[in-house]
This record gives sequence, structure tokens and C-alpha cells, in this order.
Amino acid sequence: MVIEKRYNKEHPIILGLAGKAATGKTSVAESIVPKGTIAIASDRMVWDHVFFALPLYELANIKKNIEGINKNNRQLFSIHQTVFDIYGGNAMGNIPSYEDFTSLVNEIHSLPIEPEGVKPRTFLQTAGDMCRRYDENCFSKWAIDKAKKLFRTYTNTDLYEENESPMCVIISDVRFLNEAEIILNQPNGILICYEASEQTRNERLLKRDGRLMTEEQSSHKSEKQIDLIKEIADAIIHTDTLSIEDQANKTMEFITSRVGQYA
Repeated sequence: MVIEKRYNKEHPIILGLAGKAATGKTSVAESIVPKGTIAIASDRMVWDHVFFALPLYELANIKKNIEGINKNNRQLFSIHQTVFDIYGGNAMGNIPSYEDFTSLVNEIHSLPIEPEGVKPRTFLQTAGDMCRRYDENCFSKWAIDKAKKLFRTYTNTDLYEENESPMCVIISDVRFLNEAEIILNQPNGILICYEASEQTRNERLLKRDGRLMTEEQSSHKSEKQIDLIKEIADAIIHTDTLSIEDQANKTMEFITSRVGQYA
């Protein structure tokens, strides 16, 4: 059941986009906030974009791109920094014990990763599971904290001083029920779930990745919890017949209508 709440201008709007692979989550977010931009003003609102898996993509980048002299030591050092950030970036946060932390760093370092040109989906899923082993909410906390920092930065700009436009931070990869619940527990948390038929999603996967997911990838819990997320979503948008532009417009219209409704 969706709980109505009033818009609170002292906090960012945190918009979670949920849905199975190839339903348009990332494409919509990047349509609203193009890659390379820090934030963009549109439709009487300031938009920004983060995603839970960003630290995992950083881990994949470390595995793939750190080469040369002292490769292993430099990879381990960079993985250590990224995992430390995932758990709050300070020793007072939710970091595991020293023994567990160093074991996790070494486990991630030892993980195989897909070859260049192939989305490292299995690596991302496995590394994510490893991190959640010690705190299932580690990525949620990381992203919510980042969204709040973006909002604090925005409220200190001339753009905010001029008109106090609301800021909406999109989190474009909600795949777990606990992640969805944490977003909805935020003062201005909103959750939208995208749906598409299996045929449509397979066509998009082939066009985007050149291959379908393996049975193991498609049966991962990050794909299986979407039906539970749908039950608590503020809105469900069916995307089979929508272009990314149409999907983005529907998403933006929903958010701006809710802000007006709650103001």
C-alpha cells in the first residue's frame, strides 16, 4: 500500500527506479540527466543521478584496467579504498571487522570477470552479494548518503537561492526489496517500477548487450525480487510500446505532479 506524504523542501526527492533488466531504468535516468553532467534543471526541478551499483562498476574497472608493474598490489589497494567507501568511508561506520574486511577485499580481487566487451553482470552480482554479506543495506546507505550530499551542495548554489526549485536524485537500479523500502522511508522517497514483456526485454538485451542473460544471471535474487517491489511501488509504468523519451516524460510528469500535490 502506498503511503501518502507531504513534500518536504528541506530534503531531496529520492526517486527509485525498479524493474528487471532491459526495462529502461538506466536509459531513462541518462535521458533526464545525460552522462557527464553534474546536475540538470528541467521541468521546474533540478535533477541528478546516482546508482547503487556505481561502486561495483568501479571494482570492475579496477579489475579490468589496472595493469603493469605491481598490478596485484595496486588492484588490492584500489579495491580496499572502494570497499571502504561502500561501508561508509570511516572507521565509525558499518565496516566489518578487520579480518572480514581484508578477506572480502581478497575475495573480490580473486573473482573472475567477464572479458572486455561483455557486460560484467556475473562479477557485479557476485561482488554485490559478497558486500551485502556483512550489511545488506550497505549500497542503500551509500547511495542515500550521496543523494543527501548532492542536495546539500545544491542548496548552497545561486540556482537554489533564486527559486528554491526541488531537487530530484534518481537512483536507477533498485533491484532488492530492502533497497526499495529504504527509498520509500525517505521524507520525499518515491518508487516507480518499470515493466516489459519477456520478449521485449530479450530483444532489448540482444540489441544492447549482444546476448541474453544466462539462466544463473536471470535467476539471481536481484531479478527475482522485482515482483515484491511492484507491490509497494508508487507507480508501475508499462514500457513495451514506449520510447525512452516517452518513458522519461511519463516519469518526470509523475514526479512533478506528486511534488505539486504535496506542496
